[in-house]
Amino acid sequence: MNHPVQHVLHGLLATGALIGFGCDLSGGTSTVESQESPPRVFAVNFPLQSFAQTVGGDDVVVDSPALEGVSALSFDPSPEQIIKIQDARLILLNGADFANWTANASLPSSRTIVTAKGFRNQWLECTHHHHHHDHDHQHGPDGEGVHHHHSHWASYTWLDPNHARAQATAVIGAMQGVLSSRDAMSMRPRATALIAELGALADQAAEIRAAKLPPIIASEAYYPYFAAACGLDLHEADWHWNEPEPHEGMDSLRNLIKATGARHLLVPEAPTAERMKTLRDLGLEPVVIMPLADPPSTDSTASFSTLMKANLDRIQALGVTTQSAE
Repeated sequence: MNHPVQHVLHGLLATGALIGFGCDLSGGTSTVESQESPPRVFAVNFPLQSFAQTVGGDDVVVDSPALEGVSALSFDPSPEQIIKIQDARLILLNGADFANWTANASLPSSRTIVTAKGFRNQWLECTHHHHHHDHDHQHGPDGEGVHHHHSHWASYTWLDPNHARAQATAVIGAMQGVLSSRDAMSMRPRATALIAELGALADQAAEIRAAKLPPIIASEAYYPYFAAACGLDLHEADWHWNEPEPHEGMDSLRNLIKATGARHLLVPEAPTAERMKTLRDLGLEPVVIMPLADPPSTDSTASFSTLMKANLDRIQALGVTTQSAE
């Protein structure tokens, strides 16, 4: 399948753009060779951390909230942590309203990359009733410091493999500007392999989209980009899936099941035995689709590509199950 982003990457790598030509991210003269070695990179979430570590290898040191035992979702850096982030040679942000603290943090623009900025016209609005609202505020890197009014964006852009590939390409391009010429050259095969992996995931999502799976209910508001990539007929439940006992949202969930005929519920992690019984009593089977803002566990060493492949495999299996039932 034709992958425009991959073609851009190949062109970047083939021409040696940004590699060893004394260019930093602000267009000035770089002193990469004389600065800290290996350079330190801050990544705001697990996908960006995984991309940076995968392509940088031992030539970079990657910092990220999860590596400090803190979820990227709850990370609220102290002044001392902000200073450490500011001192990083490269700061990788997500965009699309991910990590609210970045909107007010003073981060060096010449070393800060908003990796989802390149497809901003494809950001999706969050429609979940808990999160959907309009607001005014002063933007940081997402909005170039402009005060304006917008709706809250769905943040989990990387759950569309096409977006993940675009974000990885942004990471690769930025990292070439902070590595030495030798290290940037050695990064090429790892970068090419990563983009190929993400391209294969995009192809798998297209296969799922073509299969036209039956309606599915989402337990949380993580999945708009995943649903768009896989062409899911996805319906968000007004129900906290991880509460094992019935509560006021149960009737609305039953009504949604009846209205859609859905038999599967997307959940971010495997349910407990209590929760499983509640779901099965409702006629629902859980399907674990990891949001991946953080790694699935503190001791996980799997890459983003590996974990995202597991997500796609689980959703693709529903098509096989449906065909068998017919």
